[in-house]
Amino acid sequence: MKKTAATALGEIIAERDDFRDAFHLAESTVAQAFLEGKVAATLDEQTVRGLLRYADILSHSEADTHRELAYSVIALLREYDELLGLPAALQTRTLAVSEAVLIQLGNFPGISTLQKEVGSLFTMPLSRGVLRAAKETIQATHHGDKVFTDTQFEIAEGLRSSDYFSFSGPTSLGKSFIIKDALYEIVQRPELDQHCVVLLVPTKALIGQTAADLRELLQDVPDVNVSTFPILPRLIRERYSRSIFVLTPERLLRYLAAPTRDIDYLIVDEAQKVVAENDTRSALYYHAIVETTRRYATKLIFASPSIKNPELFLELFQKASSGAMKVRERTVAQQRYFVDLVDREQYRFSGLSGSAEKMDAAPVAGDELELITTRSQGRKAIVYINSAAKAAEFALRLARSLPKVKSPIVAELSAYVRKFVHKDYFLADCLEHGVAFHHGKMPQEVREKVEECFSAEDSPLQYVVCTSTLLEGVNLPAKNIFVLSDKHGSRNFRKIDFENLVGRAGRLTYDFSGNVICVRHEASRWQATTRELIAKTEPEPVTSFLLPSDRRTRKDYTNIERVLKGQDLPKGTSADALQNVQQYASILMTHHLDQQATPLRTTFLEKIEGASDLLRKAAAAVDVPTDILRRSPNILPVYQDRVWKGLESGQLGPLVSDNADLGSTDTYHDVLRRLSELYNWRVEESRIRDSLVSKNSTADALDRRLRYWAILMRSWIRGLPLSLLIRNSIGYYEDRGVITFPDFDAPTGFRTEPFTSSSKQVNFVIEETLRDIEGGLRFRIIGYLQNYYDLSRRALGADESGHNLANLVEYGTTDARVVELQEIGFSRATAGALVRNYGKLLEFTDHGELFGLQVESLLVALKDEPEARDEVSNIFVKVPAVATA
Repeated sequence: MKKTAATALGEIIAERDDFRDAFHLAESTVAQAFLEGKVAATLDEQTVRGLLRYADILSHSEADTHRELAYSVIALLREYDELLGLPAALQTRTLAVSEAVLIQLGNFPGISTLQKEVGSLFTMPLSRGVLRAAKETIQATHHGDKVFTDTQFEIAEGLRSSDYFSFSGPTSLGKSFIIKDALYEIVQRPELDQHCVVLLVPTKALIGQTAADLRELLQDVPDVNVSTFPILPRLIRERYSRSIFVLTPERLLRYLAAPTRDIDYLIVDEAQKVVAENDTRSALYYHAIVETTRRYATKLIFASPSIKNPELFLELFQKASSGAMKVRERTVAQQRYFVDLVDREQYRFSGLSGSAEKMDAAPVAGDELELITTRSQGRKAIVYINSAAKAAEFALRLARSLPKVKSPIVAELSAYVRKFVHKDYFLADCLEHGVAFHHGKMPQEVREKVEECFSAEDSPLQYVVCTSTLLEGVNLPAKNIFVLSDKHGSRNFRKIDFENLVGRAGRLTYDFSGNVICVRHEASRWQATTRELIAKTEPEPVTSFLLPSDRRTRKDYTNIERVLKGQDLPKGTSADALQNVQQYASILMTHHLDQQATPLRTTFLEKIEGASDLLRKAAAAVDVPTDILRRSPNILPVYQDRVWKGLESGQLGPLVSDNADLGSTDTYHDVLRRLSELYNWRVEESRIRDSLVSKNSTADALDRRLRYWAILMRSWIRGLPLSLLIRNSIGYYEDRGVITFPDFDAPTGFRTEPFTSSSKQVNFVIEETLRDIEGGLRFRIIGYLQNYYDLSRRALGADESGHNLANLVEYGTTDARVVELQEIGFSRATAGALVRNYGKLLEFTDHGELFGLQVESLLVALKDEPEARDEVSNIFVKVPAVATA
């Protein structure tokens, strides 16, 4: 393709010494001002005007690198002006050129940011005014209230014209914004009547807020509902002719077991999870997508962070790879720094060369707390730490170094946390000092309120200490991100994870740029290999052993072969890696039984000698119906087969009979004993992180552990509020008299001490209870409960299969009406409150199906209960569409 004159000029400018010298000088000056609070010299007028002139020319280029450079210059000068101040004449010139460049780039969020800063903008040349007007018309979103950037518009057009599309880009690209607008248009197509769209998200943590945002977006679309459970209740089916499901892979598999509407579109957010190494859920992602495309002629859309080869996801599911697009353009720029508090050095990373350039001065701050509080400069800041326990501990340290904030918003949130969780929960204390912590095991209601409070521009909640939940796609941007750990969990960061995390630095429509500060405050952190991640570089490719082109496939398939033969994997294989291989082995068996020509099965047959005979023998040894194997790939077929044969022979019966006492802990204790034995928990559930049981425990110790889970299960199923469950857990330790903490310095890895109800001990119990409810009870145990119930229902029949305990655990209640309201979209707490207090405004059948509710009366009745009122409004209130010219 022939270059434009602007592109050719851009190539010349990008290599000119005067441009590179001026750019580096601006970077160095901003770095000094930010990290040290002072500079040796300021930028002169000639340097600033030269940079502005070059930015204007670069913005006309068609090359992504030149357009990014143009924006980087503008963002750098805006940052310089904020930190040091430009002379009035230069300030006016910078603002005028900034607007012109932003118009040329089609960066409408940037224009909005500029308007917030300076009010009315400048009179542009006629050509720029026409260009802006044209883009605002052509690039308007389907919803009509916003305008796409040039890059966003290109992606949106690709989504519209392709049945199979995969795109990647930096976090600040606004992938969720593009997806939501695409959904707004898709659900209004006539062919979607009595059909549905599934938006696949990595974790439960993302479901609630994503669904709430979509409901708000679709308020003027009367025929569409948004569901978060894999069921469409009667009232929803009757009121709405089309649906969007926001589901995790596990919930999508449940939907496929009993679908109510055909899936026309499957949109996979955070698509890198499908091929993530050492992620125990990547196999479930892959399996859920394969199962969907096996059942339906589903259109596929993949969205992922910056990677070099987004077409891989289309190849993986055997779709044409032509509909793929990778983007490098950011709508927010970044300055990146490395502050070494151990060796007392600091570095800035050049936006041109990517190299680390050591600064002359040593860090001013004495420790990480001082660095964070002084360098945040009153702006929002995220602090990344790689574990929930460390995040809470650091947040408390940070809070105690700060004065209390006087704010009714924060006071209200702190009071809510004390009531909803526990009066001594560290989060409540932290909030009173403008600090919060945030991790995936926190209650969804609390997590969402923290996110909402932090995101509010006028909120005094300035700091949030986060774990890797940010890597799952949680939308929580800030001006500054301090990265205190170079690990994702227990493993070193990969480039894709690091970029996904630090992409939150800089808030769209609030900041032109964000600051990424990687902090070494412990000698073991940020060694040479992980320091290399900090520089901005070209996106790296992702790989998958599922594709023959991946050279590592032999080893992965050999491991699957070992699992199918019942052999051990090589020494040193991690528990996560073992679990992943086991899941792929189970999935492979279903592909063999169905004779599916998937990449997994095809490559296994090519790579492994005697693979066909091995698969045939492995499949012949298992009598479990294939459709049940498909629903539970995370449980080895050998254990499912053990249960199936026991049920068929009459040796086993329903897990919980219809006349069982659901109020007795003994009922659940007996259930867990049977599950532990049948599914071999002592082996399968003892080697993973946050294990259900201990491998080497005595019989009595194992039974005590199962008793603990039984007490927790009974309390949860009875519908007890979270605060009472936590008080019960604290009571358990008070009765026991001792508590055991993880302690890596102890010979056994644990330390036992008398339980005195100290604030540290109480908060350990709180975090442990939250983790056990979400990770143990409602994720791991529920999978076994559901598998046993599926097998019993098939072997014994629906009438003889007893209670579906998995459902009771999922919804945390035995009341069918509360279950129904949660399936409609209400939180557990609100659903229970509506049934208890406002039953007259709700109409249920004898089986607990909701067939009518008085929305307006309910909104009036809930005037003093804002959380419940907001939920009712979000789920049911639709507004008429406003006609647009």
